[in-house]
Amino acid sequence: MDDIKWLQGKGKPGIKSFFQDILTRGLIDTVLMPAKNKKGNSYAWFLMNKDGFLETSDPIPPVMTIQGANILKNITKKGESWSKTAVVLRPCELRAVIELTKLEQINLENIILISFDCPGAYPLTQYISGDQTSLDQKYDSSLYTASFETERNACIMCDKFTGQGADIQLCFLGQSDDGFLISAASAKGKELLKDVNGTNEENLEIKTKKRDELLGQLQKEKNEKRQVILDRFKETIYGTDNLLNVFSACINCHNCRRACPICFCSECYFESKALYSEADNQLNRATRKNALRMPSDLLLFHLGRMNHMSISCVSCGACEDACPENIPVSLLFSLVSRDTQAVFNYDPGHSLEEPLPFVVYKNEELKEYEAHYTKRHQSACNCNTK
Repeated sequence: MDDIKWLQGKGKPGIKSFFQDILTRGLIDTVLMPAKNKKGNSYAWFLMNKDGFLETSDPIPPVMTIQGANILKNITKKGESWSKTAVVLRPCELRAVIELTKLEQINLENIILISFDCPGAYPLTQYISGDQTSLDQKYDSSLYTASFETERNACIMCDKFTGQGADIQLCFLGQSDDGFLISAASAKGKELLKDVNGTNEENLEIKTKKRDELLGQLQKEKNEKRQVILDRFKETIYGTDNLLNVFSACINCHNCRRACPICFCSECYFESKALYSEADNQLNRATRKNALRMPSDLLLFHLGRMNHMSISCVSCGACEDACPENIPVSLLFSLVSRDTQAVFNYDPGHSLEEPLPFVVYKNEELKEYEAHYTKRHQSACNCNTK
């Protein structure tokens, strides 16, 4: 099994030792990962070399302060990295990176994508205001057991919690807590893995099988839970009135757009002068309706955003984390995205080789909608000829 090794070292300290080792030996030049901020109460992203590797770095932090795909986008959007950089990403961040690469917003030249079995994350407000020492201990102990409990909607219903699709995947689930599996899934990953100081143990196949069995069980449970949660939520928002009720607390701050990695326009239409209107126009609208909610066009913004990003939404929950009014926008966007992606049989972030539905044409695509339209059109034509 040349594409997998066993690394000795418990949990996060073992991962940090792994990165320190490959940095020191020049297998990579820099690593991009989160670390504790100066106050020590939250996390920020740092680009580190072997001399600047931070003791406070945390490859699997208990919160997601910024979607990692946004960080990598800011670094590589205007060109490739000149140094070999390992980027540590949650699975949802990884999927967003793959989508943004296909959208030509990220350049993966000299980038090694590293992901892991993700237990989830705490809501940011809960972590900042809570007993962080206790929360950290609970979180770290769940790496190998998948026993982590969270109130974060995106994590509760996440059924794609492994780093599948990364160049290198760090695998904890089902393993003993004195080490972890490291797996390579690409040419870049295999090139790095061959020089990694790991072991090819005789029981490597047993360890891999144990993990695969647990993964299969967990993914089935999570997928069923996801469908139940989204279907129930769908019942509560069906119809314009119910949808407006969901957004009743929205203050039109557009934080969800800014936090979303898939919303990458340099200028958003909904923040442009195109939506400016004179006072008389707004007064006329208010007169016709007897009242006009301010700011206006709130629902138009959310519907427009869904249309923009739903095909590539990876259900990371960054939008909901950024909402100051605690609106369940991740549930809404995940629901719309689930149904939109099903129409095209598209799995965002699954593969760099799978083209975006909007850039390919298939003869047999959307036949169920076409047949409905054709039947009605033919019926109308027959009536007109009688």
